[in-house]
Amino acid sequence: MSSDKIIKYGVVGFSRNQFDKKAAYQLLNEIFQRIKEKHPNKQIEIVSGYTNMGVPKIAYELADQYGFITVGFSAQQALRVKSGVYPVQKVIIEGERFGDESKAFVQYIDALIRIGGGKQSRTETALFKERHASRPLERLVKEFEIEWYGK
Repeated sequence: MSSDKIIKYGVVGFSRNQFDKKAAYQLLNEIFQRIKEKHPNKQIEIVSGYTNMGVPKIAYELADQYGFITVGFSAQQALRVKSGVYPVQKVIIEGERFGDESKAFVQYIDALIRIGGGKQSRTETALFKERHASRPLERLVKEFEIEWYGK
């Protein structure tokens, strides 16, 4: 399939589990439903942090339900995390430590969805906005705050 038939949505957010998972699931489910309706003839890639927990895991599980392509985009460090990696369809490893992949991730995606998240999620969102500053950001970036229960 040619690249003009593929839209790559980056999903960033909490990668630990101490957050309102129900709210994150509902938000992403609504967003993915709209994506499917808006682009019925395109292939959709859901690109996230490759981890099997937090917002990335929710995004991947929903992507599987919607028939979207799952892409794990992370640093080498992801392969050594206890929670493991999600069984995605495509893997992109960039750099050694978490954060090393951020610039390449932002260059790879066409749009960005942020569900809460810490420093790296917010840095990647800022990088994406900077990269696409001349375009209508309200159509390219969706940001949502949800409750964090951790310390």
